Amino acid sequence: MKKYYNISTFLIFGVFSILTTFYFPYLNQEVGLSLSEVGRVVSVGALFTIVAQPILSNIFTKVKNKNKFIILYLFGVLISIVGLMFINKDLAIIYAPIYGAMLASVAGIFEIYIEELSIKSKIEFSDVRKWGSIGYACVVFLSGLILNKFGFRILHIIAIIIICTMIFIISTKFKDDIVIKEEKDHPKFINLFKNKNIVLLMIVIFLGVGSYMGLDFAYSSYLVDLVKDVEKANQIYSFSISLRVVVEFFSFLVVSKYLINANSKKCLTIALVVAAIKVLLLSTGNIALVVLGDQLHGIMYGFYLSFLFKYLREIISSELVATSFSVLSVLSSGGANFIYPSIYSYIQGGYGYFGMYIFVFISIVIATIIFIVFLPSKKKVID
Repeated sequence: MKKYYNISTFLIFGVFSILTTFYFPYLNQEVGLSLSEVGRVVSVGALFTIVAQPILSNIFTKVKNKNKFIILYLFGVLISIVGLMFINKDLAIIYAPIYGAMLASVAGIFEIYIEELSIKSKIEFSDVRKWGSIGYACVVFLSGLILNKFGFRILHIIAIIIICTMIFIISTKFKDDIVIKEEKDHPKFINLFKNKNIVLLMIVIFLGVGSYMGLDFAYSSYLVDLVKDVEKANQIYSFSISLRVVVEFFSFLVVSKYLINANSKKCLTIALVVAAIKVLLLSTGNIALVVLGDQLHGIMYGFYLSFLFKYLREIISSELVATSFSVLSVLSSGGANFIYPSIYSYIQGGYGYFGMYIFVFISIVIATIIFIVFLPSKKKVID
């Protein structure tokens, strides 16, 4: 069974790489939107991701058969990809909510699903999730080659084929008996905001991880600013992104092999510290240190994602884990992409890239202090 979990994780993150990495150039180059129009479309999509992903996750926690839910969701993703293939300049802004709700949520929803399956099958989550990193890297690399020769339409067709393969694997190879016992009273979404630990964790993730993830939009332009050569900067960017995904794979591998029983809070603290070090290295303006710093993302993300699930299971009831993770995921990605880029653009305009990176470093330090001082490290009894 584990091999099918690995294969499906590899495939779904391959699809996710097509839907995210090539979404911006698709809107700009194929659909014909200007950069400002692309920004508006992306912002609308991010807003709907913020709303939809927690709702989908909350529904996921309530349904009895998780496999059926995911299959239905993947059918929705398939239909959404077909729609993406036929949008034009007028329909792009109308389609943005569908993209944000269905396509941008793919990774977050599937991570919750795989974590649930891993728990039920007594498999280490990070041992499965590492294949998503490799899937992402492989498909991004191959898609770049395919795009140059055949265009965006073929990429979307490949994504559809992969989704169909995923549906086949889940419907024929996954165990049908992986279900959740029906609870008399399902926890309500509002319960999250009544839990002090979750509220504090939301603040930590938004300030620490969200500010950190929100920097990604500036990395390519920062490299161009440093090397003063667009072609060379793009080569460095491609190398750096590909290498850090490989580092991410080995980070998940190390966690699954040697850190299964490690203290979750300490490991999340390590993730925040590594994020802060990465930002400091980026702020130096030295191209070697900048690329080295970017590789630290692989270490940070392997620790962060592996131990966030574990930590949530230690401080809240299991029924709230999926929805909590989804909200935190949105705060670190969709929410961050909706809010932080405009703030960073303003800071960069006034104080340069150095000022922007120092601002993020300070934000991560504040988040780390809040996490260490105010959040528990041992399992609490949930009433």
